[in-house]
Amino acid sequence: MEIEFKKPVILVVDDESDVCEMFVTILYEEGYVTDIANNGKDAVKRVKDGGVDFVLLDIMMPEMGGIETLQQIKAVRHDIPVVMITASATLKTAQEAMRFGACDYITKPFSLECVKEVIKQGLEEQYTNT
Repeated sequence: MEIEFKKPVILVVDDESDVCEMFVTILYEEGYVTDIANNGKDAVKRVKDGGVDFVLLDIMMPEMGGIETLQQIKAVRHDIPVVMITASATLKTAQEAMRFGACDYITKPFSLECVKEVIKQGLEEQYTNT
């Protein structure tokens, strides 16, 4: 009998649809299941609804920014790995994201290898800590 493992579901949160579609394509090719939220409010709702294992979250979004979204996601599920995506990685922004529970961050433009490695590390850390 073959055991089938559940594939991790990665929520991509970005207000730019082309960025979301790019991540969906990359992640699909790596065997991940993806979901998209175009704003922070929808992201928090999807995490509350369950079924999300990992979040890729843009820092700069209108209405509810990435840091506020991160805080609300962590209030709902403190154990979910969240990786911040930023076009302007300043030390202050990165430190703030990490202080509020992000496990890592990637800067635009980013390499495919970097994205794959950050996701792999975040998921491994989540499953070894549960």
